Amino acid sequence: MRRRWLQASLVLVLALAYGRAARADVDPDAGGDSDASHDKAVTPKGRKVVVAVLPFTSPTQWNLMGRNAQESFVTALVQTRKMRVVQATEVQRMLRRESLHWTGTMDPRILRAAGRFLKADYMMAGKLRYTGDAYTLSIHVMNVKSLETTMAEDVDFSDAGKMRIAVRVAAKKIAGAVTGTGSGSSKADLFLNVNPRAFYDTADACIRAMGYVTNAMQFSGTVESVDEENQSVEVKGYAGNLKEGVPLDVYSTSGIGDAELVTTVFVTKKRAGGFTARWRAMPENGSIELGAKVTNRRHKWTVAVGKVEDEVEDNDKLVKRFRSALLEKMSEGSKFQEIEGEADRLAKLSNRRTRFITFKALFKQGIDLVLEGKFYGSSGARRAHFKIYSTLTGKVWGEPKFETSL
Repeated sequence: MRRRWLQASLVLVLALAYGRAARADVDPDAGGDSDASHDKAVTPKGRKVVVAVLPFTSPTQWNLMGRNAQESFVTALVQTRKMRVVQATEVQRMLRRESLHWTGTMDPRILRAAGRFLKADYMMAGKLRYTGDAYTLSIHVMNVKSLETTMAEDVDFSDAGKMRIAVRVAAKKIAGAVTGTGSGSSKADLFLNVNPRAFYDTADACIRAMGYVTNAMQFSGTVESVDEENQSVEVKGYAGNLKEGVPLDVYSTSGIGDAELVTTVFVTKKRAGGFTARWRAMPENGSIELGAKVTNRRHKWTVAVGKVEDEVEDNDKLVKRFRSALLEKMSEGSKFQEIEGEADRLAKLSNRRTRFITFKALFKQGIDLVLEGKFYGSSGARRAHFKIYSTLTGKVWGEPKFETSL
């Protein structure tokens, strides 16, 4: 008799546990009566809202993306830890029990049944479409009590392999909107239509294009005379390709062994057979010897990246990611070294005089060049048009142009 009583008790406990687990995938009820709170637009403090996810329609009847999307959303919404999510099997059971058929169009009867049978606060439905060059994930979130659509969102992604990212991005937005905790924006949405590798490829292309501009101004010559009072030197050599403001490194050749860097000078005035150049900082040993070697073949150009615009989508995240990739590539031993800090002010400058004064200040800080530009064209096939400015003169030295897959 006692054994039968224990078996009956065990069955009852398991039944209660199953009923409780069916209503949420992870989080147990945090407090409060679920049935009583369902009639309120806002759930009482201490209870997480309950969301039921309907099956998604696929781009074609043979495609399994819609079925996978439902399961993926259940997992992604639970992982936000902001809500309770009804198991997908329970949603299917409700549809069968109420003799309802999900066709991609929301029926008010489904919403009422979700509230009555699943005790859900919100119902989420969606479609997957292929629009020719990309997939579109369309999501609607409905309030079960008011029968109103509280959120609608379209997420585009370039190929089927990025559906997981699209689901995570949408889940964060849904959780933020439903619970009132914020937009739930994600950095991952930047990569829905862009391969992360494309940012580094674009940075490489930018560095190569800058190299074409500076390589045209390579020079090698010797010091012909020194004017310490005016902090200038006369340099002998062919200066046909040089422009005012071009930096040149001065090396002492009088010692034993490799030539030693003395200082850096900048072209101020070209003349027949050479040019005049001034130094920015006094030589470490206090003087420059006659016959010293002057060249910029090994010069490390310091660059301040100013305003970069995306005219395709006005995508600030894309621009910031490009700047980050460019900085990383420059730190790997490129002939260009990006300088940050004061250079950020360049993005806000529009007045010509203010720009000139700022450029002069950057020059005194040891910055040779300012890089500014824009992306234009179309998403996935942007083109870049940049300009290189001399900080000493404020004039454009060249306009690097290249194509990208951003």
